[in-house]
Amino acid sequence: MKNTAFNHQNPIGQRLKTEMKTRGISSSELARRADVKTSFLYDIMSGKSANPSTVKLARVAESMGVNLAWLVGGNATASAKSLHEDYITIPRILVDASAGGGTLVSVEQEGESYYFRKAWIREHLGTRESDLRMLYVRGDSMEPTLHNNDLILVDTTKKAPSPPGIFVLFDGGGLVAKRLEYSPRKEPSRLRIISDNPQYSIYERSTDETVIIGRVVWFAREI
Repeated sequence: MKNTAFNHQNPIGQRLKTEMKTRGISSSELARRADVKTSFLYDIMSGKSANPSTVKLARVAESMGVNLAWLVGGNATASAKSLHEDYITIPRILVDASAGGGTLVSVEQEGESYYFRKAWIREHLGTRESDLRMLYVRGDSMEPTLHNNDLILVDTTKKAPSPPGIFVLFDGGGLVAKRLEYSPRKEPSRLRIISDNPQYSIYERSTDETVIIGRVVWFAREI
């Protein structure tokens, strides 16, 4: 039977410690499996991190074979139902959006999934989870807005750069994350493709030769 007597001041840390001890897994091994830093686990177990990243916690829970809802303090018997009702998973596509040269994409392949609250997706973003994809950013051309290794959430229903914003697109050379806006008074219609890093030049493409994958609506970054 799972021990449910936990320190109410740090329930996540206590449950994490108990699971690691029960399964005989070290902090370094769990960090490797979950693709998080060891310091992330230490901060949770020590109580230093009272509100850790749900995305990272989901990977930790999955790596140990427990439900995220239970790990964050829910009732064990109700955790599976709570997780199903309150959270959805969004897959990461195994192609990165370059903020520089560009990466060619031909087939969409799914990697690991990330947990998000259903209410946040539907009420805050106003979209469906089936229309969202996650990718990593590679390169520095969108700094300081987006950094190398940032994880971005892309709404694939939003393909028109009106209003202007940051999009993932195929510009004829590769898959890139760039700021887009319509080029004024040009026929045929053209797009200005802009890097936030001033070391990179602005360039233009016709709308016919540009495939917009979707608008970037959220990002996450390692500290």
